[in-house]
Amino acid sequence: MYAYANKYETKDVFLLYPVTAEMRGIDDICFRSYKEENLIADLRVFFVDVADIEMSLGTLLEKMK
Repeated sequence: MYAYANKYETKDVFLLYPVTAEMRGIDDICFRSYKEENLIADLRVFFVDVADIEMSLGTLLEKMK
């Protein structure tokens, strides 16, 4: 994810991953990458409920705003 952020010069990268029973209830996990106290990128793992894909993608769109 860090490599994509670097290559495409973006500060926000999302990895979409199917939700599992253990991860249900967690919206996303965020890692912040810094270089010399400057934020390089927010790297997020977003869990998608494939049984309710429309709701999951709606939540993702809200997070991206």
